[in-house]
Amino acid sequence: MNRRRLFCVRSHSRLERIQLSAARRLPKLIFSPEGSEKLFTHHHTGRIMEGNKKANPSSRDLISTLPDDVLCYILSFLTTKEAALTQVLSKRWSNLFQLVPILDFDDSLLLNRRMGREQTKVFMEFVERVLFARVKNSSPVKKASFKISHLDLHERFDRVPLWVKRVMDLGASELCLSFGGDFKYVSFVLLYCDLKSKALVNLRIGRVYLIHHDGTFPDSVSHTLTTLFLDSVQFTYGKPGFEAILSAFPNLQNLRLHESKEWYYWDGSVSSPTLKRFVYRRDDDTSGPKPCVKFDTPGLAYLEYSDVVAAKYENLRLDSLVEARLDLLLTAGQIMRKNAPDNVGFVPGDVSTLFMGIRNVKILCLSPDALDTLYYRGGEIPVFNNLISLSLGSDRPHGSPYIFKKLLPSLLLKAPNLQTLIIKGLGHYVKKGWEVGWHLRLSLDDMYDALSSSGLKVLQINGYEGTGEELSHMECFLGTLPHLEMVRVTHKGVDDGERRRLVNDLLCLTRASPKCKVQVMKESA
Repeated sequence: MNRRRLFCVRSHSRLERIQLSAARRLPKLIFSPEGSEKLFTHHHTGRIMEGNKKANPSSRDLISTLPDDVLCYILSFLTTKEAALTQVLSKRWSNLFQLVPILDFDDSLLLNRRMGREQTKVFMEFVERVLFARVKNSSPVKKASFKISHLDLHERFDRVPLWVKRVMDLGASELCLSFGGDFKYVSFVLLYCDLKSKALVNLRIGRVYLIHHDGTFPDSVSHTLTTLFLDSVQFTYGKPGFEAILSAFPNLQNLRLHESKEWYYWDGSVSSPTLKRFVYRRDDDTSGPKPCVKFDTPGLAYLEYSDVVAAKYENLRLDSLVEARLDLLLTAGQIMRKNAPDNVGFVPGDVSTLFMGIRNVKILCLSPDALDTLYYRGGEIPVFNNLISLSLGSDRPHGSPYIFKKLLPSLLLKAPNLQTLIIKGLGHYVKKGWEVGWHLRLSLDDMYDALSSSGLKVLQINGYEGTGEELSHMECFLGTLPHLEMVRVTHKGVDDGERRRLVNDLLCLTRASPKCKVQVMKESA
């Protein structure tokens, strides 16, 4: 049996599963419950849809009455392999497949894994048939995704650049390239020139070496690209490094960098007049602190920064910054050697310059590690005159309760226009027993002074459990904040009786503000 015939036979046996998969992914408004039940059911004879008509003459093939653009929209929810199976239905479906604007190729979705290496050849031939037909028929592509895990290095280097070029020539505005497999270091080498495009707007690449052929700064590759996500990507061999990214995509507005173990290549410097959003996250601290971090980004409005605290921060041009989310991790040396003289092992890592650079933000989110960093290495907290929303903690609470209670009054006093305070994991910060080992006492006078002078209007507590310690602190908040208008409390899954207890306990607390309302909601999964 040749491959084409084998493909068609398997298509019939798998079509019902694919139709059901499409039905689950589609918006509910496309089909009525009755219609969808008729559309995605067939008899044990294996005859699809047509068999249903013969068995039940009154039933209608509702899907065939839909216009072509709606059917193409339906097919776009499937992978390209799944969408291709619909070609066996009729000539109309074969033509529709060529009009689907989204291509999604994934070599992990192999038709028969028992075929081994032969199956990768089938996958490559399938991709090239689809792309060849698109070029032949001049069928445009809006979005293309290639998830490559099973092709060997030779097959990747030989085929993938040609595939990318074809979808670029077909006008793709979105491209995703993701490489996996058992390759520890080299997964794929991608040249900047492979991404040459006049239509590309959104690009995501993972686990590749992105280089210029001669190691110099590349010319502009795409003036249209505005969004770039680099997931474990080495930018080039040595210099020019990260600057080459900004040179290749001069109008970049949204940049996201994710670095994982053994894939740390950002040097800590960003310089761009067009960048509006920048997200940097790395998985662990195995590579140690960066020598220096610079944000020369006068147009940046959103910053999400998760990293080990750098040795120093400088050239911070963050004049337009509206929202900052910081997750800063200190090394043991940065904690223990912060006050040591230079000649006996001082470890650098001062974040006071960083907090001064973001002092004009309106929204600030600090993780538990960022709070620890601010306490140990932050110096004097600057005044945040524009700050209206402050979020502290995380969905996985950790960190020092002492530091949380020590910094909260200072942060409230340094944000005179603060309107919303969000505390994630209050139960962690108020539980008993944390004082052991600290040998320190906290004065509650600072807390009461900060709360009573605050103009806070909204207090949100996430992950509330209703313990006695939490209720005691809620009593302090509600009984001291004079301008509070809304208290939102989200709790984890409990029964209705437990929820009523939480509500009643909170409603019984004395409130300093007569306008204060209490709202209790269940946390979404």
